[in-house]
Amino acid sequence: MLQFNPIPQSDWAAAVFNSNGTGTNPYRPAFNFGQINGFGREGHATYHSLQALFRSQVGPSTFQAAYTWGHSVGDVEEDNSSGSANQEIQTYGAESNLDKGNTNINRPDIFVANEVYYLPKFANQNNFVKQTVGGWEVNGIIDAVHASSLTIFANGSYKDANNPTGAISQLIGTGYVGNNRPLVTGQGCNTGEKTNHVVNSGAFTLVGYALGTIPSNIEHRGYCYGAPTEDWDSQLAKNWMVKEKYRIKFAMDFFDFLNHPNFNSGGLEGEGYTPSVIACGTTACSPTNNVVTSQSAGVNLGQPSSLQTAKGNRELQYSLNFSF
Repeated sequence: MLQFNPIPQSDWAAAVFNSNGTGTNPYRPAFNFGQINGFGREGHATYHSLQALFRSQVGPSTFQAAYTWGHSVGDVEEDNSSGSANQEIQTYGAESNLDKGNTNINRPDIFVANEVYYLPKFANQNNFVKQTVGGWEVNGIIDAVHASSLTIFANGSYKDANNPTGAISQLIGTGYVGNNRPLVTGQGCNTGEKTNHVVNSGAFTLVGYALGTIPSNIEHRGYCYGAPTEDWDSQLAKNWMVKEKYRIKFAMDFFDFLNHPNFNSGGLEGEGYTPSVIACGTTACSPTNNVVTSQSAGVNLGQPSSLQTAKGNRELQYSLNFSF
């Protein structure tokens, strides 16, 4: 998404401190029009992958595994064609590299394996042993999938600790709120990805942010990942043949055999890192006193609201099938 009526960079700081006051339109060349958005056609993205497949068969038993490593990098998100003028908008049209990073379809690792293993039939034993102990089979499907990339945005309203009546709704001053991003601290973004707290709040901060500018340590697009998927479904089954025409199959199916929680990543993309109060030293923040020195605590990020519908808690299913 392009902006054809942008706020000049020289006025970004002033626009920040009027974002909740007189507004940012007076700083635009055509101030009576406000935002003039347009679809861009010059976005660029690349995708590279390595794909491997392994198959093995020992007697009647089979095993198959597939692995894909992939990396999608671009200056567009690649998963949104809605024309949204917030997160899809360019940070600064003159520098497209500011929006370069992992796209929202970037999913580094995908591993899937399945097996069918036939236990001994005890063909040389008596009929009772063959029909009870022999002829069982174990089937299983395992998948381990890295979540896709996502971006945390600093979209919200910030109060000034030294000016209770003053507040700002953006950080850069380009006139857009939804595409502002916080600074990174060096902590890992996904230290809690195997829990229900996927995104680490400590990975981000506004302390050190020079309001009205684009700092060098601003978060890159696609800096974080959503919740990964790890699942193992298995089956223990026994077949009986009756007069070589009919088959009876008893099966026990285990879904999510290890009872591993798999959370939805929906709602994490675009989540806001928004400390409610900021300060720029001991005096009110202003275009000439614009470096954030402290922020309120309590920002809570990255807690998925639900489990994946198709991969909930462990389930056990019994079945008896008759084929003829």
